[in-house]
Amino acid sequence: MLHKTYPLSPIPRYPLSFVLHTLPCIRYARRRLSSIGRATPFALACYLTSLGAVGSALLGEQRVLTTAAEIRALTPEEAAQEIPIRLTGCFMTRELYSFAIIDETDGIFLFTDPPIPTPFQPGDLVEVEGFTNPGNYAPCATATSVRRIGKTDIPVPISTTIAELYSGQWDAEWVEITGVVRSLEFLPDPIPQHPYEGFDSSIPTDPHPYTLMKLADGYAEIAVELQEILDPDLYLDAKIRLRGLNFYLHNDKRQAVRPILHSTDGILPEIIRPPLSQKFDSPHKPVSSLFTFDHTGGHPGHRVHVKGVVTHHRAGQVLWIRDETHSLEIHTTQADDLQPGDVVDVLGYPEPGTYSPILQDAVFRKSSQHTLPAPIEISDIAMITRHDSDLVQIEATLVEYQRYPESVELTLNGLGTTVSASLLTGPDQAALSDWEPGSVVKVSGIAAVGRGETIPRNGLWSPESLHILLRSPLDLTVITPASWWTPKRVAYALAAVLLLAVIVIAAVILQSRRRLHEQQQQRAMAESEFSAILKERNRVAREIHDTLAQNIGAISVQLEMVRTDSHTFGETTQRHIQTAHKLARTALADARDSIWDMRSQVLEKYDLADALERISHQLTDDTDTQIKVDVAGKRRRLPPVVENNLLRIGQEAVTNACKHANAKRIQVQISYQNRRVELVVTDDGVGFEVEKISPETKKSFGLVGIRERVELLGGEVKIQSAPGKGTTVNVSVSD
Repeated sequence: MLHKTYPLSPIPRYPLSFVLHTLPCIRYARRRLSSIGRATPFALACYLTSLGAVGSALLGEQRVLTTAAEIRALTPEEAAQEIPIRLTGCFMTRELYSFAIIDETDGIFLFTDPPIPTPFQPGDLVEVEGFTNPGNYAPCATATSVRRIGKTDIPVPISTTIAELYSGQWDAEWVEITGVVRSLEFLPDPIPQHPYEGFDSSIPTDPHPYTLMKLADGYAEIAVELQEILDPDLYLDAKIRLRGLNFYLHNDKRQAVRPILHSTDGILPEIIRPPLSQKFDSPHKPVSSLFTFDHTGGHPGHRVHVKGVVTHHRAGQVLWIRDETHSLEIHTTQADDLQPGDVVDVLGYPEPGTYSPILQDAVFRKSSQHTLPAPIEISDIAMITRHDSDLVQIEATLVEYQRYPESVELTLNGLGTTVSASLLTGPDQAALSDWEPGSVVKVSGIAAVGRGETIPRNGLWSPESLHILLRSPLDLTVITPASWWTPKRVAYALAAVLLLAVIVIAAVILQSRRRLHEQQQQRAMAESEFSAILKERNRVAREIHDTLAQNIGAISVQLEMVRTDSHTFGETTQRHIQTAHKLARTALADARDSIWDMRSQVLEKYDLADALERISHQLTDDTDTQIKVDVAGKRRRLPPVVENNLLRIGQEAVTNACKHANAKRIQVQISYQNRRVELVVTDDGVGFEVEKISPETKKSFGLVGIRERVELLGGEVKIQSAPGKGTTVNVSVSD
């Protein structure tokens, strides 16, 4: 049979191009006729059909596809255009509203639309008319008419392997493969049979049984549906040659998932090598002998007989046994219930597991009852290689566990490494409430060695990873409960403390902001009040200057004139005039001092530093005292209440140094800091004992005034002095 000999490009719609496209099919049909030496009806029909297609194309008729290869060469988009088809081929198999044929170029799958009877047998030569269909996997066709035109030979199949079928390129191909029969399952046919002439749908019919076979070639497997019921004694574990039509399970992206083979009626598998005489009553092999070197070559691909004591069983899925040598994992669909301690005979097919061999497609038979198997105590990680798939027990610390819908996954710290474990969930999951991370536990279960490790290329592999499958929650026993202060509770406690600290800090911040707001309000009110007082003091000072001081000055001038002409007066009168003149001058000086105390005109023109410097020089101009004013930081104007009070404090300190301390040097320093101002006045005068100063003295009045002004500003004042060591007044306030 021709298989993809001519990869056909999409067929053009023009007659001449179509002729050129069809010529390879004509040449192939002619070679088939000449090679077989006689004109079979099948080949002759294909040849004549190709000639008819060419003739129709030359006459300009509508394009019609006449071979399966032409249809399969279409893209899904082209096949969706419902191009007319007229095929002649060998009928192979049918399903509900579908069937498959093979012509001289390829196999093709066809739907029937509308549903039409296909009461044909393999080998019938049929003629099909219809149109192309993109299909869900490969391009196919929809048949609107099917008729039998004769008989023909079933084509020679393409010889291939199970592994090659997984490539996805063998859809609807008639193939021949070999393999060992792994299992046989007899099922009723789920596909209703097509109605035939005279069929009465009201009469119930028995389902048509079929055989579902699992065929393996090495580690490649395929499912085969056979229309015949096979004898297990003849076929099970036999190596056979099988013919069938290959189809694919596929996904919605037109990608193959796995192949499945359909046999045709009347074509039985050919037995190449009969099954080995492995029965439950035949001699069994030790588990340790599986996949060991055998100079005779053994019987690869065939099943073996082993015997052991059940350590764990999950019905219909997997069981584990232990014999005198090793343990073994066995996969089986047999649903019979087994209990730990049961002795079973097992027939199955060896395959490589992660570290140790396993058995696949196994069947078992319970033979007797043994004592309950005890777990092997594992005390060193090096022991795990000898106990893969065995029932083991370790002592470890439970690090954590996670619950999932179908399992519980545990992380343990034991044997000097991290050990994983799992438990399939079930009604016993409530018992997990006693498990606490940090507990010292004893864990029993089935060992799985080497999971997730990087496997060496060759040589000896000594894995160091262990996974334990718990059979039930009772396989975990708490030896030493975890401390109440688990990491989780410690985290909760730290979170609570942190939350409390945040709340306290927030409360302190809110309280500080509230107090700051109150202070700002008080300060604003004080500044407003001080500004009002300052304005009033300035107004009063102006009134005194413009009235009282002017009048006293005028009186002083008049008395001075009288005193000049007083030589004509008596001595007593002259003395009274001189006394009155002195009193007038004293009153005028007192008025000017009062005006100076009430007004700070200097701050209207200068900042604090310049104002202090001017006042200090005025106070020391008529003395031999040297004064120096230094400024540190970036100068800035301060609130009026701060500037005025600091000016008066500095003035008082300099006055005290000049009048009472007899200072020769005075140092005034103003430091502008971040939201704070510091004023320091230092002199080298006689000094005094701060603790012994009398409150009634004039000097005490000056110090009290300084402290009162600083208290008004909410600042700090430090006065340091000692006899013979001078005095330092340090004032610090915020602005």
